Amino acid sequence: MKGLSEPGKDLISRVTNKVHFEDRLVGYRVRERAGAFRTTAYSFEEVVHLLNDKFPQLSFKQLEEWIRMVIRDEELADGIMESIDQGKSDIERISRVRMLMTERLCQCKKAASNKG
Repeated sequence: MKGLSEPGKDLISRVTNKVHFEDRLVGYRVRERAGAFRTTAYSFEEVVHLLNDKFPQLSFKQLEEWIRMVIRDEELADGIMESIDQGKSDIERISRVRMLMTERLCQCKKAASNKG
């Protein structure tokens, strides 16, 4: 997939701000001895941090829907679906999705800092 297009100011705002309680995304951080720990993400950046965990667990379908419905980033949601389809394992899928989401987060943070 080619790089993501530059985000507009509304998208920048949605990516860099927290979401409402009812729009949160739930995932898990898995530890070898202790098992799964529930993690609640209230922002795009918190989801990226979860994906950067050693053993992240979350529903790819839920993530795609969250990006599409809450963040309202159709391009990224489509890229996530493409990455999920192309990945041969969950590890590869998480890696692909992490790269896309990190790219979008960096774009938005850079654009937001340039305004200030």
